[in-house]
Amino acid sequence: MSLIDEQLSHKEKLFVLSFGTTTRSLWPDPMEVSASTLRELKLWVKTLQPAGGSNLLQALKKIFTLKGLDSLVAILRSCPDQPSEILSDYIQQSTMGRDLIVHLITYKCDDQMPPAVLKNLAEAISGYYHCYSPKMELYTSRDVDELLAEIQKAQSLLGHMQALQHSSPCEALTCTMEEISTEIAKGPLISLLPKPPKHDAPLTIEFPNLDKTSAEWLKVNGLKAKKLSLYQVLAPNAFSPVEEFVPILQKTVSSTVYEKAMIQFEWHDGTVKNIHVDPPFLYEYQRQLSRTMRMYERRIEWLSLASRRIWGTVCEKRVVILLDISATNSMYIIHIQHSLRLLLEEQLSNKDYFNLIAFGSTIESWMPEMVPMSHDNLQSAWRWVLNLRCQGSRNVLSALRKAVEVDFKDKDKHQSQGIYLFTGGIPDQDMPTLSAYMAEACGGCDLQLNVCLFYVGEPKMDTTPPACYASRTDTAAAYREVTRAAGGRFHWFGDTGIYESDDINSIMSEMEKALNYSQKSVKDDPDREKSLPLKSPKWRPLSSRAGISPAAAQPVKEGMMERRRKTRSREAETSLSLFYTETGNNVGSVYKKYPQGRGVRRTSSSMDLPRKDTVCSSQEWVAKYGLKKLKLEISRCMGPNCTHQKSGQRSSSARHCSIFPSIEIHGVVRHIQWTPREMEVYIRCVEKVLRCYVQRLQWLLSGSRQLFGTVLENRVCILLDTSGSMGPYLQQVKTELVLLIWEQLRKRCDSFNLLSFAEGLQLWQDTLMETTDEACHEAMQWVTHLQAQGSTSILQALMKAFSFHDLEGLYLLTDGKPDTSCSLVLNEVQRLREKRDVKVHTISLNCSDRAAVEFLRKLASITNGRYHCPVGEDILSKIHSLLTKGFIDEKDPTLPPFEGDDLRRLAKEITKARSFLWQAKSFRSQLQKKNDAEPKDMLS
Repeated sequence: MSLIDEQLSHKEKLFVLSFGTTTRSLWPDPMEVSASTLRELKLWVKTLQPAGGSNLLQALKKIFTLKGLDSLVAILRSCPDQPSEILSDYIQQSTMGRDLIVHLITYKCDDQMPPAVLKNLAEAISGYYHCYSPKMELYTSRDVDELLAEIQKAQSLLGHMQALQHSSPCEALTCTMEEISTEIAKGPLISLLPKPPKHDAPLTIEFPNLDKTSAEWLKVNGLKAKKLSLYQVLAPNAFSPVEEFVPILQKTVSSTVYEKAMIQFEWHDGTVKNIHVDPPFLYEYQRQLSRTMRMYERRIEWLSLASRRIWGTVCEKRVVILLDISATNSMYIIHIQHSLRLLLEEQLSNKDYFNLIAFGSTIESWMPEMVPMSHDNLQSAWRWVLNLRCQGSRNVLSALRKAVEVDFKDKDKHQSQGIYLFTGGIPDQDMPTLSAYMAEACGGCDLQLNVCLFYVGEPKMDTTPPACYASRTDTAAAYREVTRAAGGRFHWFGDTGIYESDDINSIMSEMEKALNYSQKSVKDDPDREKSLPLKSPKWRPLSSRAGISPAAAQPVKEGMMERRRKTRSREAETSLSLFYTETGNNVGSVYKKYPQGRGVRRTSSSMDLPRKDTVCSSQEWVAKYGLKKLKLEISRCMGPNCTHQKSGQRSSSARHCSIFPSIEIHGVVRHIQWTPREMEVYIRCVEKVLRCYVQRLQWLLSGSRQLFGTVLENRVCILLDTSGSMGPYLQQVKTELVLLIWEQLRKRCDSFNLLSFAEGLQLWQDTLMETTDEACHEAMQWVTHLQAQGSTSILQALMKAFSFHDLEGLYLLTDGKPDTSCSLVLNEVQRLREKRDVKVHTISLNCSDRAAVEFLRKLASITNGRYHCPVGEDILSKIHSLLTKGFIDEKDPTLPPFEGDDLRRLAKEITKARSFLWQAKSFRSQLQKKNDAEPKDMLS
């Protein structure tokens, strides 16, 4: 609408056309611009709806048939269906001899259309490009780039003239300088560069999980760790050929019996072994490989998001960041700052020590040495980064020496140390010198150099030339060699996404190994090989987001056409079967084959499921999104009992039972109201819901929710038991309480307070405090000073907490019973509840004390609260592997019995969903057998 009011209203003629899979124009020909045409255009724009693909070529064919136009503006949201080469050739041929200017515009280009695709297409046709993203990325356009490049040239020229003036002063030169030295040239270049929203605002710091490198991650999740190596699987059934020397024959004789009874398989050491494995065993092995491949794909997607797309995973506990601010990066200083902002917000808050070093010709350090990680230090580092200016060459060696010899001077005494070099080009020094220095510095200690190389284009030699020059491939190869020498990781990214990443390459290598194992396991079974569940892994490093390639999309389209053909044939086969009724000579009819469409009406595969992090109790969550609410009970497919087959009598009326689908359940034959197609839709729906439930369970077992559960209210008070018996748990509780403050209270609560109790009470504040970053940091500092001693005065703590004004929820964490009577505490709380509607949620750290558990359950129950008991590490590890693997087969183990209300209620729904899924699959199998047997019965 703004484009129409501000720019299109000043044009003479106008023609508009929308395109998706097909095109739709507002007018048949270009119209004169007037108030009525603009009003008609606005109404038409409001009716537009997204649909189909992005068939830009068809739209261009329509446009180029029109006359009287001198400008073409194409607004895109995603990449066109056609390749850039085809579009550029067509545009050049169609505009030859015509004075037509082409503008290509895309919005939110970081999401679907990389800026590089837009630039390449626009430059190929000598047109203009403009890319805008209002959230994260910066906007870019040909006009802005040309203007900034011209400003940089002017500043470079001004710098040269100033140098000449100092060497040989001249009045004419001074006058020329005064003419050139405009107000724009005097100001810093960074003031003219576009910035993302809230670029100068304080950091929004998150508490990340303890990330691992892919190499460390694969030690737990790799094929060998999961015992999914093909040779590990086949080893129990692999036998070496028997060879023996026969003296009479004077030669070695080998047995040939195994060649007929077994399969000969080449082992990893080059020998040939005889293998005997049942096909179902191999098929199950392939299914496990398929699930593992999906887990690896999720890992790659996770590595390609947020700050990990730029920096990879920052895993070390003591970290120094080296920032390249050489003059050649002056046009990209905002990008450098924004990249560092993402790192400070998302990955550094869980480190022990850190420091920042910026380098050009000289080095500039934020702090003389590494400092402990804290919220204030992160904010201070960000303010320092905002004042950085690019200048000089690229003195990488000086920055590395500062980090190694000052920040890591005691590197032999510490573990988990890393240097992250963030650079955009080749260093001033020779690469062999850097490699030798870092190999010596990192040898014998736990210190790695990790390189994050960003590609910003080849250096423009008409501006200030760099001290050293190398192509982007040579630069990447040089830094790759340095990281190998220093035992680190290499990460290379650009404006179109990740070009190369050691972390992603490790996962890709494991995926290729899994594919190789899968192919080897079916090479002797042609029928099985056709249904191979694994496909060759394809990762496109030049894409910032996972997409569907045209080659991958083609089978989908073919599959859809095949299903449509089957649907039409099934509808054509729909027929009635006639029969005589028991009374009289009346004729009845039933569908021999059910008409298509019933499954769509009964069970819709499109359901609106919630986010896994929806803040509510499991009871509320299941009430809204449970199987009963979604109408997914398996009983809906069941009809009445078949009395004829149950009684064993084969009267004439029982003949209709062969017409209706039926199934035997616990010895009773019941009719099935659904067709196999409807059953298939139901299975897909239940599988989708089950995945949602599992994700919700994983969320409940992560972060501070693992110990404290989910905080629901807006005004809460945390009551923490610090009696002597809490000694073994206190350090862990303090750590988790800090995470609770930052992860849940800061984000979701309006006000909160903390209260610890032993023999007496210790309050953080006298009343509820508004949830601000400053208050949260003060609360976290208060938590660190807590100590365990004395008895357990729960009643005193509860009475004090109930006195807080506007309190909505209490979260009581303890490891045992109170030092007073349990019934006295319960009666007093019930009396207080009559005056104040406050829910008390209880958390037990000692589930083995059944008396204490029963007390805490009653306390939560009488206040409409929830009881929570943290899951032990041994059970948590089992659950993690189980949830990662998924509930695919009926023989998969069940979830352990949970103590907490939220976990137990959700686990109950998961168990019910698994039961329904297995029954539905069993019904589908029996229905398919019944349908397959019908033609045989008709022939007989």
